[in-house]
Amino acid sequence: MEDVTRRNFLTATINILIGLWAATAAVLSGFAGVRYIWPTEKTAGSPGEDRISFPASDLPDGGMKKVVIGGKPVGIVRSNDKIYALSLICTHLGCIVNWHPEQNRLICPCHAGTYDLNGAVVAGPPPRPLPSYDVRLSGDKVVVG
Repeated sequence: MEDVTRRNFLTATINILIGLWAATAAVLSGFAGVRYIWPTEKTAGSPGEDRISFPASDLPDGGMKKVVIGGKPVGIVRSNDKIYALSLICTHLGCIVNWHPEQNRLICPCHAGTYDLNGAVVAGPPPRPLPSYDVRLSGDKVVVG
């Protein structure tokens, strides 16, 4: 049997620790890469309401209000006295899109999918438009769904 010297023991221990660190880093970066490429579809919780209403004063011109309809996030945007209600789930891989009033666009932070206020794809990889919801003014209330 070979004698284990102090130097050999320390070298073996350091090599094992470096190997464990490299394996952990590889697994974590692989997980992050998979989450970036295939993010899970975002939901806001239980199915909940299929129709909601809120005061029209809660929706300033150029602003967006986020609501949950059927468990899915929906953005209601007022622009030039028209009101739009669109799903906030990107049709590419399911990330949540953000409203950019300065560009009058909804933009996905994951892969830069860009949509106009009608939900049409303007740029990026999304294969289809954002689904839209029925929206109307009823008195001083905005009714969606």
